[in-house]
Amino acid sequence: MNELYHLDTDVLPSMPTPHDCVIKTILVDKEKQLISFVFEDNLSEYDSIAHQRPNAKSLVIKYHFYNAVEDYELYRFMKPSICHRHGGYKCLTEFKKGKHDALLKLTKHNLEYLHHYVAYKDMIIHLWAETSIVLQLDVDTVEYEWKY
Repeated sequence: MNELYHLDTDVLPSMPTPHDCVIKTILVDKEKQLISFVFEDNLSEYDSIAHQRPNAKSLVIKYHFYNAVEDYELYRFMKPSICHRHGGYKCLTEFKKGKHDALLKLTKHNLEYLHHYVAYKDMIIHLWAETSIVLQLDVDTVEYEWKY
């Protein structure tokens, strides 16, 4: 079952949040201008999904960019250390070369979806993989593909 949410209208949608669910893989499709999050199986075991979709086995969320698939920023929280005197969020997508590599490597560390904020043609997604990660996307539609 597919659900399509438009972020370019007067009224912003209320989208379900797969809180604490683990993202198995991240796919980048430059031709279709989208990034997809493929979640692990047995999603209905999580509290955030159990009351909304009790029979859901898996979920794929597709974020469609209105300009280019490179229109996103990825930040990772860095603790203060000898090299970094001040902690805080560090941008991992400052350079065009290898921009998608930082995003695709996140799934190696048990990447969890925490929550998201929705704005006009914009989303901010908070993730967790050993530390806090913030993903800011310039998208116009979001598609939830539930698998039962």
